Amino acid sequence: SKIEADFLSFLASTTDAETIKLYTFALDALTFANKIQVYHWTCKSGFHHEHWQAVYEAIRDFADALVETVLSMGYEFKIDTKSYMITAEPYDMSIAMLKLTAFRDECEKLKKQYQAKVSLDNLFADIIEKLDKEIGLLKNFT
Repeated sequence: SKIEADFLSFLASTTDAETIKLYTFALDALTFANKIQVYHWTCKSGFHHEHWQAVYEAIRDFADALVETVLSMGYEFKIDTKSYMITAEPYDMSIAMLKLTAFRDECEKLKKQYQAKVSLDNLFADIIEKLDKEIGLLKNFT
């Protein structure tokens, strides 16, 4: 079947380095979601509080789905060795939006890189759509 052929083609064309990159990006995303959760806790606006919560939940769910998608393809979980730090930086809307937009742009780059792999393309398209919605709301209702 076409799906089996696509899956076998994916397996044949995916390198260990690519899977480590995807798993590491998932961990980066999970860490970023935790940073967003701090923004959610420390912002002063009820509107922002609600929408930062939607952002951190979307990114957390995306990280989980990304790992589960790659695991389902038969790849052992491996990541680059790196340290993550979450600091108690004071909430600043403009800095938070710059970081969120940079994360969204990184998702867009990875979507382009993996567009031939339907499940990954769909996963990245979904998170980009959710982030675009929340970014638009946060920018327009500040």
